[in-house]
Amino acid sequence: MQAEEARRILDALAEKVINAVPVDRLVIGLSGGADSTLVLLLAVRIRELCPESQVQAVHCIHGLDADDPVWLDHCTRLCQRVKVDLVTPRLHIVYGGGRSPEEVSRAERYAALLDNLKGGVLMLGHQADDEVESFLLALKRGSGPRGLSGMHFLIRDERGTIVRPLLELHKKQIEEIIQALGFDFVYDISNSYLKFERNFIRLKVLPLLKTRFPGIDCSILRSQKLCGQEHELAERYTRIFYEKALTPRGLDIAKLDLTDETLLTSVLRMFINTHTSLPVEYSCIQQAIALCRTDNDQHGLVKISDKYHLRRYRSLLCVVPVCRAPEKQVYELRLGQKLKLGDVCYSLEETDDLKKGFKVADRVLLDFNLKGQMRLKPAARAHSRELKKLFGEFSVPVWDRDFECLVLNDRQEILALGDLFVQKQAELSSVGEDRLYCLKIEKTVS
Repeated sequence: MQAEEARRILDALAEKVINAVPVDRLVIGLSGGADSTLVLLLAVRIRELCPESQVQAVHCIHGLDADDPVWLDHCTRLCQRVKVDLVTPRLHIVYGGGRSPEEVSRAERYAALLDNLKGGVLMLGHQADDEVESFLLALKRGSGPRGLSGMHFLIRDERGTIVRPLLELHKKQIEEIIQALGFDFVYDISNSYLKFERNFIRLKVLPLLKTRFPGIDCSILRSQKLCGQEHELAERYTRIFYEKALTPRGLDIAKLDLTDETLLTSVLRMFINTHTSLPVEYSCIQQAIALCRTDNDQHGLVKISDKYHLRRYRSLLCVVPVCRAPEKQVYELRLGQKLKLGDVCYSLEETDDLKKGFKVADRVLLDFNLKGQMRLKPAARAHSRELKKLFGEFSVPVWDRDFECLVLNDRQEILALGDLFVQKQAELSSVGEDRLYCLKIEKTVS
């Protein structure tokens, strides 16, 4: 490839990125290999076209290979040559926990890159050959259209903005462009280790397939694109039913056809993914369907991950963060204080809701020693009811009841039941007071 053609390709890629995202700050994941090197050169070209653009390279030191210093030296010299700032975070990689070495390394690497994003655009070097390999790996895992559809040029989500500008280029083209521009790159010897699934696909499976079926990589990329289109269309259709069933507290399964397993699967996957940002295993969806079809199983539970469970209360399906409840004892809570108990934070906030508000001198007591047969009388009620029945009346799911408590004053008088209602006597004593307070309960994912 001639230098002129290489520059033309680089300019076309630069124009595509400039038209797609703000280029004020570009962050490059730089390993020193061919793919990331071309992305760095692309960012430098964008900086030439848009002088206000700032470019920063991030080279992650894994600490697992004797060649780490070689790669670091190469990236340092490369960045000095093109006048780009380089940061070199050292990763802490611990294998195990049911995750593959590739998955652990990738997660740590992404975390380090995102730490340096600071509102900018992350540019990554995934290319067409990566897409082919990913398709075969997803096929091996039994993925559906979403998993088979591959990566997108542009993603905007809670992590930030991520661009993959090389998805239409193959590895050979990338290497030719770099060489034509007068640069070099390093080769990671670990890319030859067959113990890694992706390497096995690249070095053993794909060459055999290409020998028997010339052009199969192009066919795979076409299938990948079609899977993406089918998935997008299915998402649009699913969202119609998902939004009809969605409530502020969860998914109302009474509004879904539980006999339509195909649609139910799609709606449940969308619900779980939206609330956790996690990929959803097929087995998890099957358990969720069973939970939906079981009559009011308040104690049923589907484990989504170590941080989230799927629970059901009446016709409501909820994604519940796994939180440690407070110990069964009495705690002091002062005005202006945030009291952390287990994975929950308790505080007092002003309210004008007479059904929840009570008077506070300077502190209250939170008593978590609740018993189901205890009787309380909510504001404006003529009669008391058992605590268990009140929980049902106020639609408090079984899994949330351990986070509720009695709110007491210094005379051990009951002011309220958690954040649900004010006790009858407290309501009367609060009449005419300028300031009323209610208990605020905030959960955090452990």
